[in-house]
Amino acid sequence: MRYNPALVEQGKNPLQLDSKEPTITLEEYAYSENRYRVLKKSNPAAAAALMARSTELTARRFDLYKRMAEMKYEK
Repeated sequence: MRYNPALVEQGKNPLQLDSKEPTITLEEYAYSENRYRVLKKSNPAAAAALMARSTELTARRFDLYKRMAEMKYEK
């Protein structure tokens, strides 16, 4: 998400989403890193709970950013 004040002068929404939707899941991304694989191996229940919550929060945050960028802007 970035803020472009020049768009305000044009009557456009200054909040711009500058990234695409993720192409892989958070789980795929996280478990490509050793620190998360170690957690999953040492404490699978905690890792699963944390991953579920993180996945939910990440999806909600990206959805919020998309909605903010799509909002109509009026001076």
